[in-house]
Amino acid sequence: GAAQVPFGGLSHGRAEAVARAVAPARGADAERETAEALADLDRARGARTYAAGVDEVWQKATDGRVRLLVVEENFRVTVRAGEGHLAPAADDDLDAVHDIVDEIVESALETGAEVAFVPDGALVDSGHIAAALRF
Repeated sequence: GAAQVPFGGLSHGRAEAVARAVAPARGADAERETAEALADLDRARGARTYAAGVDEVWQKATDGRVRLLVVEENFRVTVRAGEGHLAPAADDDLDAVHDIVDEIVESALETGAEVAFVPDGALVDSGHIAAALRF
């Protein structure tokens, strides 16, 4: 249903009313941003400047090569680092890295990359994380 806008506009309204009023626009923006990010990844794949999966994307982010990082919103994975590669690890592995996705995002941002979060399931074929590379 339609959101009730109080007299004086949304600036005098409750947070819930403001959220309901802007939800359709936010949803449309999120869909557009997701479509743009996925299209950018497709172009990168065609240009051979594409990385997919947590191990490959981690390597490229560490090297500062990521231009656009795209991650599914709730993607989390526990890994063990060794010999320049990441391997899946059990959650109770004391040597495991539990927040590697956060580290990849931070590394990408530190090197000037854009980061886009997409709905869960949008990157299943790419291991839930992918990147368009600078070179």
